[in-house]
Amino acid sequence: MTRDDVTRGPRKDAAAAAPRRRPPARGTTPAHSAISPGEKRTLRGASLGRAGARVLVGLMSGTSADGVDAVVARIEDVAEAALDPRAAAACAALPRSARIPSRRATLLAHEHVSFEPAFRERLLALPRALPGELALLHVELGRRFGDAALAALRSARLRPAEVAAACTPGLTAAHLPPGAHGPGATLALGDGDVLAARCGLRVVCDVRAADRAAGGQGAPLVPWADAVLLRSRARAAGAPVAALNLGGIANLTVIPPDGDPIAFDTGPGNMLLDGAVAVATRGALAFDAGGSLALAGRVDEAWLRELLEQDDFLREPPPRSTGRERYGEAWLARHAARLRGGRAMDLAATLAAYTVEAVARALEDFVPLQPRELIVSGGGAHNLALVRGLARRLPDIIVHDSLVALGLPPLVREGLAFALIGDATLRGEPSNVPSVTGARRAVVLGKVCAAGAGEAARESNEGA
Repeated sequence: MTRDDVTRGPRKDAAAAAPRRRPPARGTTPAHSAISPGEKRTLRGASLGRAGARVLVGLMSGTSADGVDAVVARIEDVAEAALDPRAAAACAALPRSARIPSRRATLLAHEHVSFEPAFRERLLALPRALPGELALLHVELGRRFGDAALAALRSARLRPAEVAAACTPGLTAAHLPPGAHGPGATLALGDGDVLAARCGLRVVCDVRAADRAAGGQGAPLVPWADAVLLRSRARAAGAPVAALNLGGIANLTVIPPDGDPIAFDTGPGNMLLDGAVAVATRGALAFDAGGSLALAGRVDEAWLRELLEQDDFLREPPPRSTGRERYGEAWLARHAARLRGGRAMDLAATLAAYTVEAVARALEDFVPLQPRELIVSGGGAHNLALVRGLARRLPDIIVHDSLVALGLPPLVREGLAFALIGDATLRGEPSNVPSVTGARRAVVLGKVCAAGAGEAARESNEGA
């Protein structure tokens, strides 16, 4: 396959399209598509439930708590790619717990809206938050998600009436997989009704709850969308394709030519790297831009071995997921003396190597079919220490970022995935993968909030 199932509208210019790890207050990666009046009538019909292309907004704010990524995508059904008999035979033993439709998603616009430092500090303090603070953040995140959705629609030159819905999993405040906590629980913030009232769109929200209610972990959910978009690529290659998201937590999806994707959280990601850099530099730096610190540093091999030996999560077989409870504030507190006493560049190099090794071991220990390529997305795709480290550690796999492989900026993947999940929900289709999350069955995800009055647009008109 080329890039047919994951495409991007024409770029306004190359400079504007260049992705950034953490832009200033509001960064834009415009991907304007020349939508004709006829196409707009078609999209308006789709937003009202008629067949054809659908436009949705996907909203994602990850555990790094650096901002909101809003993605506007046009989604269409396409013919299923042919399956080579030899590839089918190689996948015969894989589970088939999910229905994977064949769809094309075209990126129309992407907006990254950064959180200011004071608000980000409130989010990073979630483990200590009292109920009142949780309630306030729930509403405030709903408002910010709505503003991000409207910013992306402006970039796409679309009105809310031309869009079927927005979909978001919210910002994960707590994620407790089954285990010591019993059946586990997940709490996501970002009030869907506030979001709907703010931007005037129907909203699909609280998407993890249905999988949790069916006995699953509620995560990861993106693998279903990865399989929808990359199945034809795997069939064209006759071999699995892997998608790695280097977000706050690193997570992996391996899409075989047939059968369920193999997917799970691999372990540490940007959340740990960002937190360690902030501690080591006493707040002078919030993250390792481009991996420059790690590239200049030296890996502490003894500490790296210790980290790998002590991390039981890396040896836990899928289904598995994790969050800030394991790789957040508590981890930083345990290692505070080392972080404050070491050179920031050496700490960054060692923790980058920790992330890389966790990914490599995940592929070696829990993926029966070796992928042909590894497509890297998320903020960590801009960290050259991570990407180069993966290429060295996995010499038999092509390692490249999503911009090179698919023409999509690395910060787009998860927002695009939730646009696809929202589309499935509106169509009454299940969009979890039970063999990935541990759920007893495939379920339709999310709750649908009715479109609001569009408070943000009204405020803008009143102030004009």
